[in-house]
Amino acid sequence: MGKNRAATNESESTKFAYQMEDIVPIYLRKRYLVMFLAFLGYINLYTMRVNLSVAIVAMTTNQTVQHEDGTESWDRPFDWSNVERGYALSSFFYGYIATMLVGGTLAARFGGTLIFGGGILLLSIVTLLTPIMSSKGIYYLIAARVLVGAFSGLSYPSVQAVYAKWSPPLERTRTSGFGIAGIYLGTVLAMVLSGWLGENFSWQSIFYVFGGVGCVWSALWLAVVRESPDRDSWIRQDERNFINQSLEQHGQVNVVKPPWKKLLSSPAVIAVCVGAFSYTWGFYTLLTQLPSYMNDMLDFNLQNSGFLSAVPYLVLFLTLIFTSSLADWLQMKRILTTTQVRIIFTCSSFLCQLVFLLMAAFFTNTTAVIVCLTLSVGLGAFSMNGYIVNPLDIAPQFASIIMGFANTFGTVPGIVSPIITGYIVQTPTFSEYRIVFYISCGIYLFGTIVYGLLAAGTVQPWAVVSVEESEEESISEK
Repeated sequence: MGKNRAATNESESTKFAYQMEDIVPIYLRKRYLVMFLAFLGYINLYTMRVNLSVAIVAMTTNQTVQHEDGTESWDRPFDWSNVERGYALSSFFYGYIATMLVGGTLAARFGGTLIFGGGILLLSIVTLLTPIMSSKGIYYLIAARVLVGAFSGLSYPSVQAVYAKWSPPLERTRTSGFGIAGIYLGTVLAMVLSGWLGENFSWQSIFYVFGGVGCVWSALWLAVVRESPDRDSWIRQDERNFINQSLEQHGQVNVVKPPWKKLLSSPAVIAVCVGAFSYTWGFYTLLTQLPSYMNDMLDFNLQNSGFLSAVPYLVLFLTLIFTSSLADWLQMKRILTTTQVRIIFTCSSFLCQLVFLLMAAFFTNTTAVIVCLTLSVGLGAFSMNGYIVNPLDIAPQFASIIMGFANTFGTVPGIVSPIITGYIVQTPTFSEYRIVFYISCGIYLFGTIVYGLLAAGTVQPWAVVSVEESEEESISEK
């Protein structure tokens, strides 16, 4: 009976969606503008969190100084050790881990539009102030990055609440994939532009440019996007009706109190958290260390190392577009179940990343290393359609909270990995970097085993909440 009702609702929603195609032209759909601005928001979010990975190379590299008598000498802006650099690179995540779950919970209760836009505005302001704080010493730089992390932690999970209000259920996979693609495009832009700015202007310009763009985007977001279609006076009534009816047909309700004990002890939620931890360990290791590895071991200058460091994330961005469609197609054609798609995509991604990262650890040829690292990062796109989308499968009512909790878990590698790398890579040598790669490979293997055993692709019993229960809970809150 339940399955028949769900099938009927999906059929009616699909029929309504086809009618919508004739009513509102694509270029007039407000929800597409909201999704595009959210995509740009993701780009801004990641350019400001990634730029220090390249900027710190310029900040600690010897530069030519021209003297009045015509002579030249070498000097570096900051004489920081590898250990101090490791702490600076990891400091972002101290603030990030502290506010991730807070951001997801606040967004689930109050909506994500203001939190997303306001958070990015605040981190943009701190980014603009970073050169001034850096000039006062390493501890001031660390403080600035902690603040950037804290505001990013509020912003990141809040987008899920925006999607919940603006994106019809039949479009959410594409919506989520499009937003996630902004993460990696932002990473590419940060790597390429930071290297170019640092080489041709100054290391300070890296923070001024990205911070300024973030302020402009925040003003645009807060001026254009409303909390829901019902609060938007610019949206066409036909589109507002379509979004509201599609949400109602899929039984979406607002739940005030999540079942915390059952949620946190659920094997399916644990699988998502382990998946997040495993993926982000490898991702953050390469994200923070790849520019330095290119510069130290492959003898690339700042601009080239920034560009080549961005290539893997460009491949990841392009691969993600393909894999999002492939995941939907496999489920629509009933070739694989949702559970099978999530497990196969995530575990195969981790294993492929492990293999190519291990190969990169043994190659010393520049081209071979770049190809292996590119494939290791790029194939991570498959897991983006696995563990990241998984919260919407197992508990759609609490997806933003699960995302906030999983990303809190996934932030630990961002704190620990750069510090461990700073202690391991002292000389530096290929053998030292090889140890760093071995650690990432071991964690990928751990994630493959745990996620493969515990992951699920269906709504969990504790997450099934009726409309009546939600209404009773809302009344008791008043």
